[in-house]
Amino acid sequence: MGYRKNKLSEQDYGPTIAPEDEIPIEYANLDAGLNRRQHMFIWIAVNNPRLSLVEAAHKAGYKSPRQAANKLMSKPLIRKEYNYLMNEAKKKYELNYDRAVKDLYDIRDKALESGSFNAAIAAQNSLLRVGGLIVERKEVKFGKIDQMSREEVEARLSELIGNTVEGELASPKIDSFQEQEKSDSEVQPEEIEH
Repeated sequence: MGYRKNKLSEQDYGPTIAPEDEIPIEYANLDAGLNRRQHMFIWIAVNNPRLSLVEAAHKAGYKSPRQAANKLMSKPLIRKEYNYLMNEAKKKYELNYDRAVKDLYDIRDKALESGSFNAAIAAQNSLLRVGGLIVERKEVKFGKIDQMSREEVEARLSELIGNTVEGELASPKIDSFQEQEKSDSEVQPEEIEH
C-alpha cells in the first residue's frame, strides 16, 4: 500500500467516544443517506483520533484509502456527519463547572471507599475552593536591603530584634554555661596535682 501506517498499536490509545468497532445507533445519523462503509469511515476517524483519515479509510475497508479519504472528506454530507460526531466527542470531554464538581465528588467518594483519606481530603479541599468557601491568599512583597537607607535598615533590625524576646533570654544562659565550663577546666588541673 502507498500510505504510511501509524506506528502506534491499538493498545497505546483508547477510543474517544465508545469502545465499539461498529458505530452505535445513537451516534449514527441514518437520515444522512450514507452507506455502511461511509458510516464506518466517519466512526473510525472520529473514535480513533490518532489515526489519519487514510488509516481510517483503510480500516473501513476501502481498497485505495488515500483516494477514498480525499473523496469522502470532500462530500458535504460526510463532512457534516464528521463534524457532528467530532462535536459529540468534544462534549464528552468538555470541562465545565458542573462536570468538574461532579468529578471531584466522585474522586472524594471513591477515595473514602478505598481508605485513601489524604486523597479524599485533597478532593474535599478542592471542592471547598470551587465553592468559594476557601480562598487562598498569598502576598508577595518586593524589596531588597540594597534599596533601603541606613536608617531604614537599622529601624527594621531593631524591630526584628525587639520581636525576638526568647533569643535575648537564651543568650545569658549560654554565657553562664560557658563560664562554668571555664571554671571547671581550671579546677581540674589543680586536683590532678594533689
